[in-house]
Amino acid sequence: MPGFAPWATCRKMDDASVPRIREFKGRDLKDILEIEGHAFPKTSYPEEVFRYYARNPYAVFLVAEVEGAVVGYLIMEKQGHIVSTAVGPTHRRRGIGKKLIQCGVREARQRPWLEVRSKNKGAVSFYRKVGMEVAGRSKNYYGDDDALIMTWKEWGIDSDSLGT
Repeated sequence: MPGFAPWATCRKMDDASVPRIREFKGRDLKDILEIEGHAFPKTSYPEEVFRYYARNPYAVFLVAEVEGAVVGYLIMEKQGHIVSTAVGPTHRRRGIGKKLIQCGVREARQRPWLEVRSKNKGAVSFYRKVGMEVAGRSKNYYGDDDALIMTWKEWGIDSDSLGT
């Protein structure tokens, strides 16, 4: 993803405990697959999906590092669709997911949006806290559950107001 840099201001270099947000690199794949497996044990994306987005010039694929370890990721199509995001179980509730989303949406060309299981109350609450709202519902999207379609509430704001 040459020339990709709007998220560069998202990282803080003065504190190793603060997540550093950077582009995905091939060496991250094993860690990403492990995080994916923990976050989505029944519906994990296969390795080929991650490889596809790593090569896709119309996608943003970011990882979060803490003390040199990959602890989370975000994949978003530049048209605004957040394909997947997850943080490893030992690093949740530390602001890493929020920072990934805030950094990723800076690259969106249209209002960011995603699908989330309607029964996943924790994820729905998290997305509301980072600035998203429910815009619709897709019946039986997950077979046994509806998807809530959530969109970024404050589209068109400048990146300085994203709280990073």
